[in-house]
Amino acid sequence: MYLDWRTLPSLAALKAFDATARAGDFAGAARALNVTHAAIAQHVRALEKELGVSLAVKDGRSVRLTPTGVSLARSLADGFETISTGIDTIRAQEARRGIRVTATPFLVDRIITPRLAEFWDKHPGAEISLHPTREYVDVAGEGFDLAIRAIPYNADLTWPGVETSLVANMLVVGIVAPKLLEKAASDPQDLPWLEHEGMATKLAMMRDCGLEVDRLAFVPIGSPNLLLEGVRQGLGATLFSEQFTREDLAAGRLVEVPLPKQLYARYLAVTPKGPKHRLVDPFVAWVQTLF
Repeated sequence: MYLDWRTLPSLAALKAFDATARAGDFAGAARALNVTHAAIAQHVRALEKELGVSLAVKDGRSVRLTPTGVSLARSLADGFETISTGIDTIRAQEARRGIRVTATPFLVDRIITPRLAEFWDKHPGAEISLHPTREYVDVAGEGFDLAIRAIPYNADLTWPGVETSLVANMLVVGIVAPKLLEKAASDPQDLPWLEHEGMATKLAMMRDCGLEVDRLAFVPIGSPNLLLEGVRQGLGATLFSEQFTREDLAAGRLVEVPLPKQLYARYLAVTPKGPKHRLVDPFVAWVQTLF
């Protein structure tokens, strides 16, 4: 149904009349809308003038509605109560809705999911929907409340249509099985490097740390979820966040590849512009403790 808003009186006037009809006087309407008695009376008289009819007549300290006023009051009551119900429904749905988070498969599977109990201890009953993907998704367009993404350290932090905030700065190291590094005489250019799906960001970081990517030999493994296991099995080298490889390095299962330049990466929290889901800030603050 087409609605011509230009033919309707002002919302302020309609609210003032509805409040007057409910309260039975201007003073009660003024208290309900937190305005002055005079403002209510002015709005009601302006509405009468615009419609060309009498809606309310003073009767001592009270206000008596005319038959036309009674009819309008019923219509406004139905309309405002429908609006109020719709708003309450939206608020209730939002209060119950869980947070939708997207992040890289490694971050979801290896870092966030194993420690979710820590977040639930602080936020009992919080519903969290985790969507692991290697792609940079349209956060707002696909209905996500939060994305957590790794980017090269020197990348632009200003992204169109979204807001970004720093989660962590990470030292990135080259890692490889000990037997492979011995064969390559410690020269990273002579190592085989693991190639996986969606590694455009990884290639950019390899160039940033001084590797001549075009001269490297690559071993395809398919999914990046197999990176760590592929390195442990001696298939090739890769770049990885130093913090997430400390246990393997300390145990000697992996050794660090000497890179031409020290390399850092950033993890960003990406959110749609506008109001945030109530769990976004607590969730980001908790994720920061995982790094």
